[in-house]
Amino acid sequence: MTAMPAKALPPLPNIYEIDPAGPQDRACFDELREVLERHGALQRFGITLLHQHFEMAPDEVLVESVDTENRILTMRPVSAKPNERAVETSWRLDDPSAQRRCEVQCVPDRDAQGNPYHGRVHYQTS
Repeated sequence: MTAMPAKALPPLPNIYEIDPAGPQDRACFDELREVLERHGALQRFGITLLHQHFEMAPDEVLVESVDTENRILTMRPVSAKPNERAVETSWRLDDPSAQRRCEVQCVPDRDAQGNPYHGRVHYQTS
């Protein structure tokens, strides 16, 4: 899949402005779990806290690099560019048009034998 240009959504709150998940979120989590279970998607989708750590330009994405040997995950902003091998992995659902917007993409790589593996670059589009 390739990244599609999306209209601007409201900026996400800074991580320091967000209350941690707590008892006030229990009913929401329970209901989301029921929906995922009903669709057989409990092992496919989850929930993420929408936030930002710094502002990014509209034409930037966060690139997630994974060092599996040392168990290190690194993200850094780079100029956005579509990648047809990308797999969408995270979405914002707050678009007023009710269209989902992909926020994170995973780009799998292939080994010398052509087998897909995961451990290279990810793209976050917000």
